[in-house]
Amino acid sequence: MELRSEIIGQLLIFSFLLILRASGLQHFIERPQNVSFVKGQTAVMRCAVQNRVGMIQWGKGTITPIMLGSDRTIPGYNNRYSIIGDGATEFNLQILNTNLDDDDDFHCQVGPAHNEPALMAKAHLTILVPPNFPEIVGHTNGSVVEVAYTEPVLQLVCISTAGRPAATLKWFRNNQEVTEGIEYEKTAIANDKREDAKSTLTLNPTYPDDNNVQYTCQANNDALINGPYRITVFLSVLYPPSQPTITGYKTDQVIRVNDTVQLMCISEGGNPLAQIAWFRNNAQVDFSYSQRGNRAENELIITAERSDNDAEYKCEAWNRVNAETPLVVTRKLLVYFAPKTATITGTREAKAGETLTLTCTTSNSNPAAVVEWIPHGSSGADIRSRTEESPNGGLITISEIDITLSNTQTSAIYTCSATNHQLGITVADTATVGVLYPPEAPQISGYTEGKSIRAGDLVKLRCTALRGNPPATLKWFKGDEEVTEVNDLSAGNIPSLEIAIVTRADDNGAIYKCEASNQATDSPLVALRKLTVHFPPASVNISSDPVIARAGHRLRLKCMSASSNPAAEITWMHNNQKLTGTNIGMTSGVNGGKISKNQLEIIPTSADHEASYGCRATNLVLQETIHDAITLNVLFKPEFRDKNTTVPITAGESRIVNLTATANPTNGTYVLKLGDVVINPGDISSFSLEEGVLTISAISKDDAGVYTIVGTNTEGSSSFDFTIDVLYPAEIYEANPITTDAGTSIELKCLVRGNPMVPNMVTWKRDEFDMTRALPSYEEGVGTLLIENVEKTDSGIFTCIAQNGIGSAVEHTVELTVRFVPVIDKALKYSKAASNVGRTGKLVCRAQGAPTVSFKWQKDGVDIVADDVKYVIEEKVENGIDYENILSIKNVVKEDYGIYQCIVTNEKGEDRLPIDFDDTRKPDPPDNLEFVNATHNSITIKWNGGFDGGLVQKFRVRYKPTVTTQGYIQVDVQPPTSQIFTVKGLTLGTEYELTVMAFNDLGGSDYSTEVITAKTSNLKPAIDVKKEEEKAEDMPVIIILVVCVVGIFLLALNIGLILFFVRRRKKRMENGSDTTSHTNTIELYGPNKETQLYPMTPSDESRSYGTYDKNEDDFSDDYKSYEQQHQQHKCVSADDCLCLGKTTTWKDNCCFDPGDEDLKRVFLPPPEYGGVTYSHNKLDSPTFDHRHPIHTEPKHAYTPSDTDSCRKSPWTYEDPYKSNYRGKGTFDRDYPDRGKEYTGPLYEPNGHVGGTRPKSVTELSERSSRPSSRGGHKTPPPPPVRSSSKGAADIPPLPARNYESHEVAPRYVPTPGSSSSYGSNVNVIANPHYDGPSLRTPSPGQPADPTDDMRGYLV
Repeated sequence: MELRSEIIGQLLIFSFLLILRASGLQHFIERPQNVSFVKGQTAVMRCAVQNRVGMIQWGKGTITPIMLGSDRTIPGYNNRYSIIGDGATEFNLQILNTNLDDDDDFHCQVGPAHNEPALMAKAHLTILVPPNFPEIVGHTNGSVVEVAYTEPVLQLVCISTAGRPAATLKWFRNNQEVTEGIEYEKTAIANDKREDAKSTLTLNPTYPDDNNVQYTCQANNDALINGPYRITVFLSVLYPPSQPTITGYKTDQVIRVNDTVQLMCISEGGNPLAQIAWFRNNAQVDFSYSQRGNRAENELIITAERSDNDAEYKCEAWNRVNAETPLVVTRKLLVYFAPKTATITGTREAKAGETLTLTCTTSNSNPAAVVEWIPHGSSGADIRSRTEESPNGGLITISEIDITLSNTQTSAIYTCSATNHQLGITVADTATVGVLYPPEAPQISGYTEGKSIRAGDLVKLRCTALRGNPPATLKWFKGDEEVTEVNDLSAGNIPSLEIAIVTRADDNGAIYKCEASNQATDSPLVALRKLTVHFPPASVNISSDPVIARAGHRLRLKCMSASSNPAAEITWMHNNQKLTGTNIGMTSGVNGGKISKNQLEIIPTSADHEASYGCRATNLVLQETIHDAITLNVLFKPEFRDKNTTVPITAGESRIVNLTATANPTNGTYVLKLGDVVINPGDISSFSLEEGVLTISAISKDDAGVYTIVGTNTEGSSSFDFTIDVLYPAEIYEANPITTDAGTSIELKCLVRGNPMVPNMVTWKRDEFDMTRALPSYEEGVGTLLIENVEKTDSGIFTCIAQNGIGSAVEHTVELTVRFVPVIDKALKYSKAASNVGRTGKLVCRAQGAPTVSFKWQKDGVDIVADDVKYVIEEKVENGIDYENILSIKNVVKEDYGIYQCIVTNEKGEDRLPIDFDDTRKPDPPDNLEFVNATHNSITIKWNGGFDGGLVQKFRVRYKPTVTTQGYIQVDVQPPTSQIFTVKGLTLGTEYELTVMAFNDLGGSDYSTEVITAKTSNLKPAIDVKKEEEKAEDMPVIIILVVCVVGIFLLALNIGLILFFVRRRKKRMENGSDTTSHTNTIELYGPNKETQLYPMTPSDESRSYGTYDKNEDDFSDDYKSYEQQHQQHKCVSADDCLCLGKTTTWKDNCCFDPGDEDLKRVFLPPPEYGGVTYSHNKLDSPTFDHRHPIHTEPKHAYTPSDTDSCRKSPWTYEDPYKSNYRGKGTFDRDYPDRGKEYTGPLYEPNGHVGGTRPKSVTELSERSSRPSSRGGHKTPPPPPVRSSSKGAADIPPLPARNYESHEVAPRYVPTPGSSSSYGSNVNVIANPHYDGPSLRTPSPGQPADPTDDMRGYLV
């Protein structure tokens, strides 16, 4: 029926719409429908109207809807509401980011218009909200819900809150829906459209059906687009485990000590599985159980001990269900063990005839041990045995035997045997019983009674007791007190005990006793010694009578020594002086000594207060002294000691002045007086007196004076006078101004005071005043400044300055006024003024006058009064006489233009100045041009600006050299308004003429008719000169590059040439060529080919050393033949020589063959070098020994070497190029130390010991020309290269290459007669530019190279 009615209604509406459409009236073509959206989604409510003529809008609300307006963008609602659609028929409401506030009725309304009725359609917007994730109360997702098997009911509650609509809740058991035992309810949330849902599941859990079952709660509603929420828990039903069982040991099973027993306790079932613990005699011993499968177990492994016998081992099993009553199973162990020991106790010694009892006790045993006694040498009777329980398990056996000793025995032996028969183990103990008898009386040695001992000496007393069984026990006593520090000197069965006594005073008369005893003595046997000890007094005691001394009153000091043996003698000491007292008797003292007494009488003074009086007690026999001293406490009245009678203090300062008096007692009183007047607290505010300390706070100069302080104590009073001298800065208390007329003389006065008053306390000053015209003076606090013939410009302020060294200087101004008629500055620029209409014009009137002048302005005879509206008058004064008065005319109109009068008056007269005020114009030219300064390139000038035309004026300078015909150079002044300017960039030492013009916005003035002629300086500053020099020294980069390239090319060319000649020479040497020129060698020693080898004098002209080709290598054959010919010449000693069968000396010049003229010509010096011996060894230079030492000073002369027996050269020299390196081809094996006589083998003709010929110069030259293989040595700087020999006879040729310090350096022999830089040595030619390689002394086995001196050729 309802469906039919709804269909009929829709047909009627459809028919109505057809009618409306047909009729053309506004009508809905799509009405809003009820819709649902999830919170946060975008909702759209559709509404479409055909033929709309009225205003359409949406409304929100059920009863009284809120109209949202006709705008498509609906205001409010955080811009979430808007109208969408085509705008013609569609008017859909769109809501962004929906929330619960949007859950409401919405109305689409069209207003009436043009007689057409209104339209309205309503629909509801439902906002769906997902519920919160479900929760099983009290349990988290995936958790386990435990329930005991004894609990009949379990309820699980699932809730899901804040859903719209409320969540539907379902339960699942192992993913199968549960439909029974469920209660569902939902609850609306107050003031909210959401609801909470709750579902309760009631269960009756059983075991094992419900154990480990999964229960799930599912929550769902229409807003859960992605499916429902689920939460799951797992059910665990708790139940107890089964009864545990023990395996591994059977009841009453026998085990032995140290057997291993494995006890296993097992419990099955239970939820959770059982926990298992082992207990021993109810004390837990193990809790390390394990669980696997459906069982829990705990294994206990024990090693049987004695204490395990009858021990109960218990296993407990439990879980949370039966934790209060665990399941228990026990086992008690049976352990067999033998006794460990058998011990005999009882008296082991007894007198003959006495009966004693021995007891044998076994340790615990299971079963009990059986005890037997075995006597040795004696029979026993009455044996008694029994057993007792042991607290450690098992039984203890105790057996006793009684023994009676006879007087014929010295000892008896008994053995106790204990056996555990089940285990077959026996233990035993043996006891020896001895017969006792007493020792003899003891004897003491080490001291004879009556002998005196010095206290502190060491005395050793030794006590010995013979016989006795057992041996006697010795003890020493001093009086009745036992001496414990003893030295046991017993030997075998003879006891001996010694005590070492460092004697003390209490040992005098002391009795030392030695006691000897054993078990056979009824009382100890005794020996005694009495000591006699001399000791000094241990102390002295001083007392005074009366106890408290008073100055001027008699005082008795009594000294009593401590006990001394013999008696001590007493003396007194004071201030290192010995005083004599009176002996007043002697009494007996402790330790048998005597007490000495002595008395000293004095009359103390205040100086004795706290003075020390010493008492000295001396034991004359021991020559030992003890002393003590008493410090006197002397009462005396106050005394003011070492106080300053004057207290200087600066005014305003604070100070603490200690005026305390020395007194005893010290707790006296103090009174301060000024004259006879007592100063009470507060009388002088800056003074505070407390216990003799005067505190001065910010003292004033009025507090100065002579004060008296009076100190009083119980002994009397005394006083002390002192002066407080208050220093305070200078003060100017009077300085009056002065008015006078010009031409008079005046004195300016300044009256000052202060403490101290010092000479020249007052000075005067005034800025911009010639103080040489004034005469200052000062006398007795009055400072005077005398000025004669004053001028009107002297008016002004003078400053009087007072300073006395305390604090800062003070100043006071004194005004001097010189009366004169006022005078107006009538400069042209002040007689004019200008301003544009509508602006403010300023008329300036400057004047001088004294006394005070007054200004008045007039126009057309009418006074101008300042009203701050039209006219403003400002005035300022400088130096008291310079006045400037400015009339400002505001808002200028043409009528304000005209002639104004500035009238200045004072009591001396008046002055006037007419000022023409007009419209703005060009400025006037500057005037008063002045020269300021000139440098080498600038000139500085200054000027005064003229009338500025009423506008801001700027300046321009023009200049030109005076001697040029060129035009002026113009430059604007910077800053533009400055009236001083420096023209820069001028020429050095040039005269210029300069002038200035002014200009403003309306144009420029003429150049000033004043022209300055100035000249720049002729001198440049040093810094400019240096810069120019540096600039001149700069060289273009292209020149530097060209020079570098050329230098590199020349260097490469030289290297190539050197390599070429080296290779060519090496090739010639390898081929044995004889074509080498001999020029080099010949030219080394001679000036030409035909004549002498040496130049006649150092000035003789010689050819270049490089013009002759023959070198020394070409003479090697000559050397060889010469050596063979002269093998017959043999030196016998240093002084003898066998020469052609004759015995001669070296003086006979014998050891060479004079017939070889060629060799003589080549190697011997010319006749003028007579006395120079010749050596037949080709390797010995005619001028050098090949093993000469190296010296660093010219004074070291050449020392003959081992080969000099046949050649004693008188030449001395040093060689800066000497190399000490010895390498391949060395000539000599052993060289004696230089300076020692040679005692080695006889000289061989070749200069070598033995028959081996040394290497030739040619062979060595190859080595010397090899490059260095040691990179560690620094290459010395290159020597100078050879040049033409012209005029260079004193400079020998030097190597053309650098040699390493380890190489054999080339040797150049100087020509005899050439000069040397090494003192007077003519054989050394120094290279001033070459330091040479580092010199080092050859080590043994490294003799100097004998060929070094022959390196005279060039490569």
